[in-house]
Amino acid sequence: MARLIRLLLIAQPLDAGVPRHVLDIVDELDAQVFNVTVACPPQSVLWEQLVGREEVRLYPFTRHREPHASDVAWLLKLLPLVRRSDVIHAHSSKAAWLARASALFAGRRSSCVVTPHAWSFWALSGWRRRTVEALERVAAHACAAIVVVARHEQHEGLRLRIGRAEQYRLIPNGIDLRRWTGDRSPDPNLVLMVGRLVPQKRPELAVHALALARRQRPAMRLAIAGGGPLEHPLRVLTAALGVDEAVVLLGPRHDVPDLLARASIVLVTSTYEGCSLVILEAMAAGVPVVAVRIGGIDEVVEDGVTGLLCNARPEDIAAALVLLFDHPAMAQRLGDEARRRAWQRHCRHDMALALAALYESLVPADRRRVAPDPRTAV
Repeated sequence: MARLIRLLLIAQPLDAGVPRHVLDIVDELDAQVFNVTVACPPQSVLWEQLVGREEVRLYPFTRHREPHASDVAWLLKLLPLVRRSDVIHAHSSKAAWLARASALFAGRRSSCVVTPHAWSFWALSGWRRRTVEALERVAAHACAAIVVVARHEQHEGLRLRIGRAEQYRLIPNGIDLRRWTGDRSPDPNLVLMVGRLVPQKRPELAVHALALARRQRPAMRLAIAGGGPLEHPLRVLTAALGVDEAVVLLGPRHDVPDLLARASIVLVTSTYEGCSLVILEAMAAGVPVVAVRIGGIDEVVEDGVTGLLCNARPEDIAAALVLLFDHPAMAQRLGDEARRRAWQRHCRHDMALALAALYESLVPADRRRVAPDPRTAV
């Protein structure tokens, strides 16, 4: 029987969705088929979860999200790992840049896979955005496949001539659905937001919406689980709007299932998303979602069926929140259908099977593992 496929997973973000996604891949892949190495920052949640696990080899990787003087050194450190691997899969923008460069220098472009987890240039504007788009067009030649988690992500890539259509693989995110099946005891006045306090998530929009919604529902409160550079500006804003007692900044939390069990609504106000894990988790827990209508989110949340979508105006968001609080039967119906769809479409095992098939397709035929014929098994 052929030897195991040596898989190198590279991830840069320290926390939030990407480390959890990579951990789900590691947990679900068949250890009898894949020999897994993970390169990630020692300060990351992913490292913390994988350290001490004998079946996974861990190597340090840069913690710097933005371009940094140490990037060349990290590229050189990646080279021997890339050369030893049958398949390289990089997650997030920074990991993708360095992985593709390493694959190019090592002559391993046909073994390299990248998942942007939302294009990095979506956070930029002007000449910076145009520059990164141009660089992505060039870098696409240094990988075999681009895994996208939403159709919108694929359409944008192709519209900007990033890679070829045959390079793209649409594999939506999956989650460990069993983690979100606990009993619910929702607080009838609690809105929950989960995410980093960064411009992408627009927490200030959520606070403005809450302030408006409280004019009709004075008892409504907003809890935000996540940390980041916008924490102080948010505290200033809540005080200025007179809602500082109604907005609770919880900081980074590891008990999100418990928070979801107590929430009546999950609010998402992002300016862009791929396939939001927070939304999938809320759906699996049976919590209705109110979200700003943007590409990626509207592929997961069906307006009026599994949640409510609205424009990025505080007035529209507030109206959606009040509507659900005023109609608990509607909220219950949306949450129930959201849970059903999450279980139908977003199981992490199915996601891992699709990724495993992609990985195996990149390994030369004489190196692929051949399963024994069950008719001849003893």
